[in-house]
Amino acid sequence: MITIEEGSCSRPPPCSEAEPRISIDYLPTELLQLIVGFLPAADLKSAALVSRCFYRHASDFLWQTVCLADTWKLHLNDETSQLWGDRGQGEPDEHDDTPIIQKLYILATNPDIASKVQILTHRCHLPTPNIFTELPRMYFHAETLSQDSRLQALLALAIRNLVNVHTLRIIYGHWNLTRALLGGFLDPARPCRIPLRKLWLESCSMLGIGMGLLSAQYATGLESIRIRRLRAESLSHIERSQMHFLEYRLSRGGHPWQLHNAAGGWLWSTVEFSKENFPDRWPQIRPEQLKAKADEFDAHIWEDLADVQQFVDANKIGGVIPQFSPGDPLMWLLAKSSSTLTSLNLDWILWRQGEKDDDFYAFNIMQELAQLRFPNLRAFQMRNAVVPQTKLPDDVFLLEDTFLDFLEAHTKIQCLSWPLDRFYSHTKPSPELQSRTRRLVAHLGNVLVDLRLDSYYSGNGETFTDESREIHEQQERVRRRRFISEFAPWMSKVEQVKLEGGIPRDEKKEILRALHSAPLKKIVLIGVTFPIGNTWGPRGDELKALDPGQGSDATYNLEEEDLDAILHSYKHTTPLPSNFKFEAYYGWRAEAPFLQTIALHHASTVEELKLCGYNGSPVLSFATPITNPLLYPLRHFDNLRQLVISLWLLTYFEESYRDLEIIQSWMDTRSPSSTALVVVTPPASPSPTPTAVDPTTMPDFANPAARPQEFNRWAVALKTRFTPSALAYRVAQDIGPHLSPIAKDRHGGVRVRASFCLGAREGRRTANDIFDLDIRIGRNDQVLEFVGPREEGEKGRFWQKLEGRRWF
Repeated sequence: MITIEEGSCSRPPPCSEAEPRISIDYLPTELLQLIVGFLPAADLKSAALVSRCFYRHASDFLWQTVCLADTWKLHLNDETSQLWGDRGQGEPDEHDDTPIIQKLYILATNPDIASKVQILTHRCHLPTPNIFTELPRMYFHAETLSQDSRLQALLALAIRNLVNVHTLRIIYGHWNLTRALLGGFLDPARPCRIPLRKLWLESCSMLGIGMGLLSAQYATGLESIRIRRLRAESLSHIERSQMHFLEYRLSRGGHPWQLHNAAGGWLWSTVEFSKENFPDRWPQIRPEQLKAKADEFDAHIWEDLADVQQFVDANKIGGVIPQFSPGDPLMWLLAKSSSTLTSLNLDWILWRQGEKDDDFYAFNIMQELAQLRFPNLRAFQMRNAVVPQTKLPDDVFLLEDTFLDFLEAHTKIQCLSWPLDRFYSHTKPSPELQSRTRRLVAHLGNVLVDLRLDSYYSGNGETFTDESREIHEQQERVRRRRFISEFAPWMSKVEQVKLEGGIPRDEKKEILRALHSAPLKKIVLIGVTFPIGNTWGPRGDELKALDPGQGSDATYNLEEEDLDAILHSYKHTTPLPSNFKFEAYYGWRAEAPFLQTIALHHASTVEELKLCGYNGSPVLSFATPITNPLLYPLRHFDNLRQLVISLWLLTYFEESYRDLEIIQSWMDTRSPSSTALVVVTPPASPSPTPTAVDPTTMPDFANPAARPQEFNRWAVALKTRFTPSALAYRVAQDIGPHLSPIAKDRHGGVRVRASFCLGAREGRRTANDIFDLDIRIGRNDQVLEFVGPREEGEKGRFWQKLEGRRWF
């Protein structure tokens, strides 16, 4: 028997043959790294603290990824003791940089630790802006955030030691830090062993990037760029960065304002509003007052960090001397990365400042982009389905006119994302142009493996079929249907397809039918309405019978399904003929459920289905007559490994909605020391009961006086119907019977992500957010494990999505 015990990092003394003993550091480095790699972060920290040997290996993993995030802090003194808020007593600094300074100090003073960092992320501690309500009104060049020169100097000292960073992510970044990070890491003179390869910029401003004198041949060396949810600002058109009426940017001090908290509610912070048409009743706060307040807050920060200030003062280095600042930083970045770029993602960028702005500037950007050439490009994504400011300008098409030359020059593209109605024009081009387009489509059919299509979201939800009569809507319909007939049928290698936004249901169906010969493994359908059918009845009548408080906003435009036709056909599947040839047809005639059509063409290959859209979605635990027929075809997907599905959660109880109380109960189940929810493995699933009993039903005592105590019906309902475990079993009971027995029998079962939409309802203001409950359903519909519900901004899920993002 050989025992391994922890010892010092020096080689242990010889062991006797009777009882050989070696210390753990005797093991090869590769084996120790393999062991340490399986430990969670908390255990890594513990191991590093108790063992000198483990410290060396644990720190490799603990410092691999570093996040620079600020926090909020209450300042309490004689002058602020009378100030009280929802977070306590004192004056709040909404953007205290202390955590950032402390991490940068370690990186600046310890080159060995800094050399272990491979991925550096900077983000504001606030949740990222809501894409529908906040992003169009927000600007990101906030001058008072991270504005202290000592912080900038410390960052420059840290960047000098960060020699192995290959990925830089700036998400909701402070403007001053964003400029310093970009200037520092894109500086060709930066000391590095590994060049920066990946850059992610989200909800931030690139205006005023200070660069040193660069040669004409300068190249960033970047291989992947993801730009998302920010403004296409330009120093050449400075008016594009000027805020208009009721637009704002973050500030330290300023006007208190409620921001979306990304968890179904709001949080208070401070912002600086545009001075344009500023209401007289609001207190005027001048820019110099905000600057003075920021200086005051920074003075408090550095008083508590005397050692750091002493280090900065003693080690001042000359940073990059700004010789110029790109007039159009976005296009400059792309042009200087053209020779090495393999993945370019332009996600929901605000090309125009306001909804009614003309297309002149946006059209010029598209023209510039179309002239660029990326010899190694494999992924090209342009998504714009959210708000009017993100729409592409008129007369910009992918396969005709603007981008045809671009696509012909990029023959290595495997992932393509583009607005569905902007592949083709609504007017037929010349025969010569048609011939070029057909050759290009034939080539793409043999190389594309990932196809993502979107259409501008409709607040009313998606219709069964488009019967619009407005000229521009008819033109959009022609363009979408040209894609279905002239592009989709030739895609023979596509493995993943995503259809998002306001695409009519019949057109979604025809796209998937047209992709009959593609070996689809993942199908994603996202919209306002449930993509495979309306379970609420016409105008939501059946939901209103279950939910007395339901208004008409989410239900008014819901169309009636042909229940008789679906009931007649949902269990009868006619195999496709071997010589199937696609011919498009539109309208929604009496036919089988949409999901049955998907199964008919793709059930043999699909491993993941995502069916997202809340209006008309199945009501958890309260199936309407059409719900089961619509979901029945799921049993044909024998290879299914993951199902993401929107479910409607009834939260109306005793004449009020209880969304916020339910959300808070979920938050309360989380461990305060963990960044993610614990995966719970139940001992066994409860046996299904033949008759459902409402948990709030009380026995009818013969003598009520014998039980006089108060009974909190809501507390019982919250405990028995809305806890994570109760929800997990409810989801399994609703969805499990529809899943393929073959898929459920597979090791690990089927992972089902039940997606709920909850939030505050205050008059005209709502703060709905998505909360996902992940469960695994196995044989006999048993719940094997569950985790959640989690909002999209929950720490563990946030990092999981960042690390798992494809094509970055």
